[in-house]
Amino acid sequence: MKFEQLLTHFDMGISIEQLQKESLLDIAILFMGLDGAIDDKEKLVVKSFARNLDWHSVIPLDDYITDMQGKCILAIQSNEVESFIQHRLKHIVDAPMRDLALKLATEVSKADGTVDDKERRALSLLEAEII
Repeated sequence: MKFEQLLTHFDMGISIEQLQKESLLDIAILFMGLDGAIDDKEKLVVKSFARNLDWHSVIPLDDYITDMQGKCILAIQSNEVESFIQHRLKHIVDAPMRDLALKLATEVSKADGTVDDKERRALSLLEAEII
């Protein structure tokens, strides 16, 4: 599966590792806005995670995060959270990275001190997709 994805993205110049990192970050950013408000503590968790990534993209990391926030807000407002998560998980092929996606989403959801119903549902969905 990893080899097939590598071939698919080879022409676009995207490595599987970079695609997994982007997808992990996308999921974290999505969970940042699920409850309808982006808290500074949630941003801190995402930024801290992002700083530890070995980022290899033509798009600078801060620009990527800003752009993805808009896309995530649109996905939330359009009730496309499930398909957003499913699409991103297709690009996370390594089991430890999939586990990290759930851990990171949980950490972001808890960062503001409250895990609301939308976050709980999305965490359950994420967990079900990973298993």
